[in-house]
Amino acid sequence: MKDKIEETEKICAYCEKAVLVRESEICICRLNGAVPQNGSCKKFELDLLKLAPTPRKLPDDETVFFDI
Repeated sequence: MKDKIEETEKICAYCEKAVLVRESEICICRLNGAVPQNGSCKKFELDLLKLAPTPRKLPDDETVFFDI
């Protein structure tokens, strides 16, 4: 997953080194201080916990029941 990062995902809001500031459009970076959320730098490292998960669709034609 970390090898296949799109350029749109390489922003400070998703970086391991940045912390989002509530109700603001800035992040506090360990390296650069206060930076905009949509900024980026060479030291970017993706934090997978900051990404929103994509929902999976269940197949409509097949219903799975479990017996306990």
